[in-house]
This record gives sequence, structure tokens and C-alpha cells, in this order.
Amino acid sequence: MTIVEDPDHSNGAPTVEGTGIRVKDIAVAYEYSGYDPDEITQLYPDLSLGDVHRALAYYYDHVDEFRSTEPAQA
Repeated sequence: MTIVEDPDHSNGAPTVEGTGIRVKDIAVAYEYSGYDPDEITQLYPDLSLGDVHRALAYYYDHVDEFRSTEPAQA
């Protein structure tokens, strides 16, 4: 599957095609919650390991955009 941005789903946020799972949610699980890619496939059974890696690659290719849209931490 690929990463898509569909304005009709998830407010146009990048998602893994056919799942509705946002790239941001996968990145948060990896970066901030400390899950490894195999564990993320257990959190999101609709994702393959390849899907997780594609989502993470997309996230890191666009990390500045993602971080600029995150709410400020208190």
C-alpha cells in the first residue's frame, strides 16, 4: 500500500492507503511511545511491516511539515 492524502478521510492527513491509519499516529507510536515497527503491526493489525516502514519513511521525509503542525507542548 502507499501513503495517500484524501480530503474525505482524516481531514486530508497522510494515511496508509485503504486503512485510514494516519502516518502521524504511526510516527507517534514509534518516536514518542517507543514501539518498534513489529509492535506497531500488533497495535494496528491492518498494517504490514512494510506499511509501517513506508509510513515512517514518509514521516521522516516530511518531518518538518509534521512537526510544524503539532500543537505546542506545555
